[in-house]
Amino acid sequence: MMSRSAHAAGLFCLLSGLCLAQAHGQDQTPFQCQPVTCSTLLPSTPVDDSGTNDCAYRAGNLWWVDYVAGSLTWSDHRSVKPVIVAIFDDGAYIDHEDLRHQLWTNEAEVHGKSGVDDDGNGYVDDLHGWDFVDNGPDVSPKGECRSRFSHGTLMASLVAAERNNGTGIAAPGSDGARLMILRVVGCNRGVDDDADPKRLTRALDYATRMGAQILSFSSHWNATTPELDKAFAEIADRRDARHPAIVVASVPNKGEPQTGYPAAYTFRRIVRAIPIGNDDMISPGTTVAPPGLNLGAPSACVIGAGAAPDHYLLEQGSSNSTAILSGLLAGIWSSPPYARLRTDEFLARVVQGRMVETPRRSKPGSRMPYLEGVPLADACLLETERRKARVCPQPGSQREPRP
Repeated sequence: MMSRSAHAAGLFCLLSGLCLAQAHGQDQTPFQCQPVTCSTLLPSTPVDDSGTNDCAYRAGNLWWVDYVAGSLTWSDHRSVKPVIVAIFDDGAYIDHEDLRHQLWTNEAEVHGKSGVDDDGNGYVDDLHGWDFVDNGPDVSPKGECRSRFSHGTLMASLVAAERNNGTGIAAPGSDGARLMILRVVGCNRGVDDDADPKRLTRALDYATRMGAQILSFSSHWNATTPELDKAFAEIADRRDARHPAIVVASVPNKGEPQTGYPAAYTFRRIVRAIPIGNDDMISPGTTVAPPGLNLGAPSACVIGAGAAPDHYLLEQGSSNSTAILSGLLAGIWSSPPYARLRTDEFLARVVQGRMVETPRRSKPGSRMPYLEGVPLADACLLETERRKARVCPQPGSQREPRP
């Protein structure tokens, strides 16, 4: 269901020559900040924002940040009105150096009493989210997830890894997103830890009641229920929804016959991430997506946070596209021109009115609905005379040539 590569750490070593210590009683070595080469995309220097000191960005390894003009979502100060992004995944290591300062925090619980449901929402001590698998406040990965890299940690970092902390990576939502961690799947063998409709329904209700504006699903499932359909319809389609939210949905790219949910829903607040690989091409195995708000985002050769045994790793897959798109939308939405827009206003004016209409498009795919390519997600609508990005089209040209 989710993109988990058992060989990710070895791949990172082979491609970069910079192997981190493995989990055999060895201490981890510091994250190495030299250029990594794994495709025509890396390294991609010079970087758009030379003042950002995160070592992977300075080394030119975060090609995907500049590819979506992500530096335009960064500001000289943290957003005064950050966008809450809920990560529906296998949990996350919230003490990771690139995540610990990027979390959504339930202020009532932080300032309340331990063991008490201080805000009366039915969840005790839910400081940064909730574990809906084991029904508790500890949102860290459990079971076998502890012995391999955490998919949820990786996704959270691609949304909003801390910027300018001198290590690791940055992300499009670094300055404008806060992460709500929702553990909705596990990874124990022999145990039904897959996406459960009842569990997902509870998690959807929690996320939106607690203020999440973007729901990021870097996973998909083929079975649904009327109750789950109704929950998604309430959030992602109903015009007078009490707690509307944008659902960013993964479109699989491994030749799956079905798009899977939530991308298969045709609700109007669904934004689908179409995985883009080398040279502006749609990933060859990408499943057919329904018409709607479909935006191409990077999927290949993406470095993000993980644990354990590696604090950072290089990954491929449509999951990456979803997290990057979620972070980009949060970064744009939290910026001064758009921070006051309500959900449907942001979708109509920014996503539909500007991002879907961008002159930047992927190369044509081999089948419908990709024969004319898809619009490439970017933050070029934030470009000013003072702040520019190389990827944004220049006046008088259809698109800026890539370096």
